[in-house]
Amino acid sequence: MRNQRTLTDLPLEVLDLIFKNLRNLRDKLRLAQVHEYLGQAFSYHSGSDYRKFSPKIHFPVRLYRVLLAECGPSIVEFTCGSDTWSDLLAKSIAKNCPNLESVNISVTLRNSNSVHSFLLNMAKSLISVELKLNDSCQSPRILNAVAELKNLRKLLYEGYIDRGVNQLHKLVALEELRLDYQGRGYRCRAVNLLQICGQMTNLRCLTVSNICINPPDGFHPMIWPNLKDFKMQNCEISTVLPDCPKLKTLYIKFCKCRIRGYVCSFILKNGKNIEEIDESCEPAPFDGPSFLQVIRSCQKLQLFSTPMGGIRIYQAFVTSLVDILKVNAATRKEPFELILYCRDKLRWLRRFLQRTSYPEVIHTLYLYKF
Repeated sequence: MRNQRTLTDLPLEVLDLIFKNLRNLRDKLRLAQVHEYLGQAFSYHSGSDYRKFSPKIHFPVRLYRVLLAECGPSIVEFTCGSDTWSDLLAKSIAKNCPNLESVNISVTLRNSNSVHSFLLNMAKSLISVELKLNDSCQSPRILNAVAELKNLRKLLYEGYIDRGVNQLHKLVALEELRLDYQGRGYRCRAVNLLQICGQMTNLRCLTVSNICINPPDGFHPMIWPNLKDFKMQNCEISTVLPDCPKLKTLYIKFCKCRIRGYVCSFILKNGKNIEEIDESCEPAPFDGPSFLQVIRSCQKLQLFSTPMGGIRIYQAFVTSLVDILKVNAATRKEPFELILYCRDKLRWLRRFLQRTSYPEVIHTLYLYKF
């Protein structure tokens, strides 16, 4: 027949209906790879469906490469576990996904070299990187590659940390940084945090776990001008921290401070805008008078979680606490919440609270698991 028609003669709108009636992604990709025009039709059909791309285990890599070839420019997020990582897949992403901005990758000893190359290949577009290294992966090449991602605004790194972490000072555009040391045989890892973050003037959120914050080796600015959220867990504080004039949230969980009275003085110095504090430190950072001083100085404070270690609960103390909260009430958005990690102290506080003139100014809770 002279006017014989094929699928490639159909308009994209009709091919879209055909793709909608195919049973699964495998069938769609098999059809898409038959002809260049059918690949374009698959891209038209998919729209922004693959904006977030996460490969599944046991799915053929050759078919994923078809998907990336057709839909690569629409992909901005890539999440991949260690069991689905493929060197061929990574190369295909680097080739076809010029707008990729965010990656979340599980790194093992087996794929560490491939991940290293992938990060360097995507250095121009990446602004957010989350990496989780398993126990067997101690490759310094990963941190070397991360340090070259000059446009990075968010970095979440969990796993073994070596001296390569000092190179992160190059990431001056960072707005969010999380370092979670996971290593065998050490509770904490010494990290030159002040030197690393010294030039990160845009840093807004800093979270560190299982590290020892030591005095810096050289000069560094003694201010983190835009830091709003500062979280430390299972850390050792052995040096004075930079000032944080915009600080809103402070978590110091299961930490040890080697400078007597420093945690309290840090809060008093930077408490103007603080809205939430969660502390469980050794030694206890407050006694009765200094605790009341913190409540008085941090006028925007809305939530305080603490074991109240080293603080004796008695009527005059609770009455003073209520009086301070009454004065500060106008500057808080919500009622003040005090969460205690000690049941006995909570029981005594509530008993004395009922004898004050304005007990509703404070809401108390007991948290068993913290």
